[in-house]
Amino acid sequence: MKLVHLADLHLGYRAYGKITSKGLNIRERDIIKAFKESLDRISAINPDLIIMAGDIFHRPRPGNTSIYLCIKFLLDFRTLCKAPIVMISGNHEASKSLENENILKVIEATVPGVKVIDRQIEQFTLENQGISVLGVPYNALCDFEKISLLPDSNYKYNVLTIHGSYESFKCKELDTYGQASLINSENINQSKWTYVALGHYHKYTKLAENTFYSGAIERTSSNIWQEAEDPKGFIEYNLETGEQRFHPLESPRKVTDIKKIDVNGLTSQEINLRIEQEISKIDDLEDSIIRLTLENIDNNAIRNLDYSKLRSYRKKSLHFRLNFIKKENPGEDRKNSIKEGKNLFEFFEEDLKIFELSAGLNKEKFDSLARNYLKGKE
Repeated sequence: MKLVHLADLHLGYRAYGKITSKGLNIRERDIIKAFKESLDRISAINPDLIIMAGDIFHRPRPGNTSIYLCIKFLLDFRTLCKAPIVMISGNHEASKSLENENILKVIEATVPGVKVIDRQIEQFTLENQGISVLGVPYNALCDFEKISLLPDSNYKYNVLTIHGSYESFKCKELDTYGQASLINSENINQSKWTYVALGHYHKYTKLAENTFYSGAIERTSSNIWQEAEDPKGFIEYNLETGEQRFHPLESPRKVTDIKKIDVNGLTSQEINLRIEQEISKIDDLEDSIIRLTLENIDNNAIRNLDYSKLRSYRKKSLHFRLNFIKKENPGEDRKNSIKEGKNLFEFFEEDLKIFELSAGLNKEKFDSLARNYLKGKE
């Protein structure tokens, strides 16, 4: 009796502002590609049950392309695999009011064999297979401490699926929606379940012999650098034997977080050379997402970097971020700059060069808006 568990698909995720020849955001296409690979791999396994543990979409109202391709790929998948699919809503696609129906309901109404659990804790059963699934969507996390989550003794196999943060894991970077309750082994009676399928934490993680985060299928968290080396994929679990296997995907885009370079004592020319050497090591620059961090750098070195070459890296790669960690006495640099007669706008331009935005935000647009705002304050 095989189960497949995947989560945090984040269909509709966009970042970096670069588009394909057909006008689709490249990162949005990446996520769709990973989803398609997942379905192809799952159809070959032909499981008895599929659990999608939340954040199927990246936002409550995703773009039409992602909705269309999600439905199309699932309908194609249905010709190869008839396994029921249980989807619970996560924080990203969960609707905040009764006026707006969850986007997952569109999938449920369109694709045969899909069950969506949204807003409240709900049980779904497969009588012929002797399987009971209890779903706890993100919006219902505040309720599960009020009730006892226990397996149904009428069924041979009991599966619990929750979208939320496990107490012993630091998921704070993903918890921007004010989660009311943390999951722990006691409040979900963890050991009593045949399998516990969790979503929300983007790294594949084993919490117990029967409890797993499958992780995301692509790198879509607010800090993709911390998961640069993590495999992305889904879990296959045998409900009868307890055997578990993680299936890594091949399609997720390469993310390179270059080891920090300590530039203390180096001239600007030497720093430019070190940057060039590190970038030259990347074979597929055009397809890469890259971060390079310069540590112990001062304002003078920042001013004299080869920005023409840095712009070429940004243009050529999918995304290139140069990160500065300044020396511990920035006040001294600022005093020296004041002696040089620098004004507020010059300080501002220096800070713009080192200011980091979250993934998905347009740096050029941000800089332009910031400059216009400051000019309006003159």
